[in-house]
This record gives sequence, C-alpha cells and structure tokens, in this order.
Amino acid sequence: MNFFSCSTFAALSITAVISTVYAEDVLLIPNSLGDNVWAFSPFDGSLISNNFIPSDGHLSQPIEIVVTPFETLLISDEVANAIFEYSKTGTYLRTIVGPADGVSRAYGLEMVGDWIYFSTSITIGSKTIGQLNRIRYDGTEFGIWCVANSIISPRDIAYIGNGNFLVGDSGTAISGGEDIELVHDDCVVQSPTWHDSDGINGIDFPQHIHLRGDGSALVAGFSDPSGIFQYDLATGIELSRFSGLVTIPRGVFQLDNGNILYAGGTRVMVIDVTLGTEITIVNQLTPAASFRWPTRVTLPLPCLADLNGDRSINGTDLTIVLSGWGTMSGDIDGDGTTDGLDLASLLSMWGAICP
Repeated sequence: MNFFSCSTFAALSITAVISTVYAEDVLLIPNSLGDNVWAFSPFDGSLISNNFIPSDGHLSQPIEIVVTPFETLLISDEVANAIFEYSKTGTYLRTIVGPADGVSRAYGLEMVGDWIYFSTSITIGSKTIGQLNRIRYDGTEFGIWCVANSIISPRDIAYIGNGNFLVGDSGTAISGGEDIELVHDDCVVQSPTWHDSDGINGIDFPQHIHLRGDGSALVAGFSDPSGIFQYDLATGIELSRFSGLVTIPRGVFQLDNGNILYAGGTRVMVIDVTLGTEITIVNQLTPAASFRWPTRVTLPLPCLADLNGDRSINGTDLTIVLSGWGTMSGDIDGDGTTDGLDLASLLSMWGAICP
C-alpha cells in the first residue's frame, strides 16, 4: 500500500466545532442500496448514526449531498433522476428538478451562489452523452450548462473558484475519458487537459472530488488502478496516491485528525497515515450497503427554533417568525431582528424534536 508522506499532513489543524449556534459537525454519506443517509464523525470517522436521513420513498440511489447557503441539504439521486432538498434534520422539503424536467441519472452536485450545478448522462445505443446542467435554487432557468466533446461521462463537479470547476470524466481512455477537466462557467474547457490520464497508470473512473483546503484535491479512482489520488489544484499534477486499498473507493474525505476516510461498496474505511494501516469503520453486509460520497455538514441546535416551547419545530414556529418579521419576537440567530436568516434557520431544522 502506498501512502502520502507524513510531512503532507504536518500542517493540518483540527477544526473546532462551533458551539454557539450549532451543535456539532457530522460527515453525511449516502447509502444508495438502503436509500438513506448515514452520519459519521468528521474528526475520526466513527459512526454516529446509520439512519440520519431514513428511507422515505423519495431517495432511490442517493449519490452526493451539498449544503445550500440557506442551511438546507441538496441530494442528487441517480435512479430517481432528481435533485431533492432536505432540512438539516433530514426532513424532505421538495424536489427541485426531476424526471418530469428531463433529468436522467443525476450524479455530481455543486452549488455556487443561487445556482445548482449537476452532472447527468444519457446512453443512446452504445454511446454515452454527458451533460452538465444547472438550475437556480428557486427552480427557474433549468437547462444544459455545458456539453463538451472532451467530457464523455461526467461524475463529480467541484467548484475551485474564479468561475472554474473540476469535473471528473469516467468515460474510457480510448474515447478521451478518464481525465479530470477544468471547466469554466461559460463552458470553456481548459486545454491542455487539467489532468490527462491514460486510465492504465493514472486514475481510472474518477468519482468523488474532495478539496482539502491546502491547495490540493483528493479524487477517488474506482477502476483499476483503483485508489485515492492527490492532485495539485494549480497544475493538475499528481502529487501522490493511495493504492492497494481494502476496497474500491467511491468517496473520500480528509478527517480532522489527519487520517483519510474513504467509502465504497459495503465499507467505510479510515487510513491511519502514521501507522500505514486501515481501520474498518463499517462493513454493512446484511442488509448490504453501497456507500457513496461524504459531505461535511454543521448541524443546527434544534431548540433555538422552538419559539413556542412545544419541543418541536413546526408550523407554529413558522407563524411566529412570519408574524414577528422585523422585530425581535422570532429572532433565532441572535442578531436582534427577525429576517430571512431566521426563516432559513427554521426551515433547516424543520421537523426536529428538541430533547
């Protein structure tokens, strides 16, 4: 097994949990066989909940979760062909876009400002046509953002700033895939390719892209040579890789303690980068799980939004916020007035029960 050198992780610091407005951070990982979402610790990867968002009849094969600026969760679903919105407490809120709009096999997901970006692909005969789509958060202006000949089968989308996105392409190398492309918001694809892989010695079938915050990205490579690959964001050059892993990775996350969590198939694993060993966090065989892409989420303290004291967040609390608009009576975030931030906080906690 090959590991990053220890010096790679020397500069990492433990992220403090915000304790004033929020209760804790969790790492949410969709289980696409159980049609639910599990929660893990972003510090050491330990299991918190195996049913954070339960199977509710909406999720069919959830892939990725992103946090909106409005403190809710978006979930892409490959089989439901949809982008769903949930509260941070796991309550279904709405379907933002779905099969009735022509969505097919929603994979990677990103949100920048009020725009939601997501990848899809359509198979016609033996040919796969990849599409990059976007829609505004309010459900308007849905359409194809980009179709590029150089992107055969797009998977994850990760925004790296200045209007630029990294897009993993799982198409075969012989057809021009297996690369990681840099795509600008106006659909200009960088040439030369950000990272051009031969699919033999380099990454094959790139899936989840995790930005580490230190100027590099971790990318899960699903097919042989499977592993977790580290790239320099400025150049696309491969810096190092994990190989010979216990299971094939789909998703990857840099834990606060410096170790690496990855998810794939029935397993969620942690690589101890100091000892050079792997730790099994979960191996869910019965019923079988299929873990996807991790996302860090900061959970709200539900009782902050319990404005009438009935120990639940519901329509009564919403009425208090709306009737107290512009005053202090519905203030949830403590800024002294009831406004859109308080409404967003309440909706993110909708359906929660206070202890």
